[in-house]
Amino acid sequence: MTRQVSYVGLLRNGTFLRFFLAQIVSSLGDWVGVFAIAVYADDLGGPGGVGAVMAARVIPGFVVGPLAGVIADRWDRKKTMVVADVVRAAIVFSLPFVPNLLYLLVCSAMLESLTLIWGPAKDASLPNFVKPHELTHANSLSLIAVYGPWPLAAVVYGLLSGFGSLLGRTVPVLSGLSDNHAALALWMDSLSFTFSAVMVSTLAITSSRRRAGKLDFGEVWRDLVEGLTFVRDHKQVRPWLLGIAGTFAAVGGVFSLGPGFAREVVGASDRGFALILGFFGSGMIVGLLATGLMARKIKKDVMFSSCILLLGAGLAALASVGSLDGAVPIAAALGFFAGTGYSTGYALLQITTDDELRGRTFSAAYTIIRIGTLVGLSIFPSIAELIGDRRIGDYPVSGVRATLWLAGGIVFVGGLLSMRAIRARRTLTEEAAERERGPGRFVVFEGGEGSGKSTQAEALVAWFEARGERVVGTREPGGTAVGERIRDVLLDKNAADLDERAEALLYAADRAQHAREVIRPALEAGNIVVSDRFLDSSLAYQGAARGLGIDHILDISCWATAGLMPDLVVLLHVDAATAMERMGEARDRMESEDLDFHECVREAYLQLASRWPERFVVIDGSRPLAEVHRDVVAAVQERLLPVDRRPIGAVRAPGAPVPR
Repeated sequence: MTRQVSYVGLLRNGTFLRFFLAQIVSSLGDWVGVFAIAVYADDLGGPGGVGAVMAARVIPGFVVGPLAGVIADRWDRKKTMVVADVVRAAIVFSLPFVPNLLYLLVCSAMLESLTLIWGPAKDASLPNFVKPHELTHANSLSLIAVYGPWPLAAVVYGLLSGFGSLLGRTVPVLSGLSDNHAALALWMDSLSFTFSAVMVSTLAITSSRRRAGKLDFGEVWRDLVEGLTFVRDHKQVRPWLLGIAGTFAAVGGVFSLGPGFAREVVGASDRGFALILGFFGSGMIVGLLATGLMARKIKKDVMFSSCILLLGAGLAALASVGSLDGAVPIAAALGFFAGTGYSTGYALLQITTDDELRGRTFSAAYTIIRIGTLVGLSIFPSIAELIGDRRIGDYPVSGVRATLWLAGGIVFVGGLLSMRAIRARRTLTEEAAERERGPGRFVVFEGGEGSGKSTQAEALVAWFEARGERVVGTREPGGTAVGERIRDVLLDKNAADLDERAEALLYAADRAQHAREVIRPALEAGNIVVSDRFLDSSLAYQGAARGLGIDHILDISCWATAGLMPDLVVLLHVDAATAMERMGEARDRMESEDLDFHECVREAYLQLASRWPERFVVIDGSRPLAEVHRDVVAAVQERLLPVDRRPIGAVRAPGAPVPR
């Protein structure tokens, strides 16, 4: 059985650990480099130089961003990341030797372009060495690696600057460091990129399936258009990207309006702004860590939209308070919602997007992030200045407060738009109701091993036959010649090392053949089909107990059967320990799993019944067989058969078979 996902367990994955170390070290160096480049730009060109450098780092996002996705989808992703790291290391290392503002501007634009290329390749590669059910935790750790070193970077820069000055005064050959406080920090940044290149070069990253040969600009353009069209038209990806844009607009707004908010609205000093920012950052880290735990109980798309909506409401609440005591906890909550929403959004994009489009999807995400951040950092302060200080009655409304309200409203609208992705994810029962599949009825018996479902399925078939109904009894795995061969593999105790993903795909293959060869033809002919297991078995066993993710397995089975779903699922609920006693000693591969596995299956079935009550009926399977059969028949009559087909008078044979 796949163990429950945890951050510690994830870091035991050697490939992911090296990936994580590469990110955290290079991120620390990059944050130190941001401080160093800002100081270096100020030395060369004053405040105007700093602004020019920041602009040079923003502009490439709108040009290189979309092309970066094409590169990530067309070229070897590992080589792309290694080359980007090596070139970034060389550029940063060279900066102290060329004290020229124009050179710094060019290098800043190149650094940002390389970062934009490195990022989508990294995000597109992650699902290749992390299991689908681990993606949420993996994204949380990756984002912590990116943003966590930020506070430490300020301390490291201060230490390196002081140490560089000391070396310049005491070591004659390094005297140039006395006047160049940023040099040592820049070289440390260069070293961190080198470390990242070494770590990434050791990773086992599957190359993109669309490997390029020689450069063809026509193909590059087609790839670019294809990626942009996918992002524009996908009914889930587009709303998620809008939600992510809202998240970063909020973050940018907190940063840019924060000093004025602390001073004008809550009457605090610059230290008050630092306190608000500190709690915001702490909340963000907590949100990133909590995402994996919350994702076990809440559907990811629901959690994402909820976080964006709460983020917008939180911004409005922050703008409404009048004291630092009230602002600090709200800032922490804002950080929590931002961190959770960001991590969940990334996981959704990785799970939903095919590998061959993943690089271009994340390049679009990077571009959207920059647009949102740019709005928050530059446009919101201008709006605040334009509004100015006003009053509504006795209530003071400064430009900062009004703009934060506006920002909260914009983010809230982004959250509402992201809910379109939830509506786009129609339940499979709705798809089945809309799909024309014939006049028959489809009943499935589900439950853990030893629950008695096979016996009850046979009894229900006999009951239908006694009423004169045309009924087809079948089972999974099996039910077809191909399915029986797959069944032999799946239940073979000698196949104990069968990979859980291979297991899930074999069940899906069996189900695809079963639906096409047996179930659909029977339903189209107007028959009643009674099956011992169907889709929900995979959701419980592979989705939950194997840890592959219920929604992921749901998508696979939906694709395999073209949306075929049962009209009624009879879940026979039996305690796992009791069920194991029923199985006896001669057990197949699935029956041989331990008690914890079977208990997980039992709990998963109950969760499925709670999630889709319109097609599930839960029956206590621990009672005598005749009592269980009586409840099964009652459920079928109430939930499945129309009134004019229910047994009345002599229509029902007096001695309808029951299990013995």
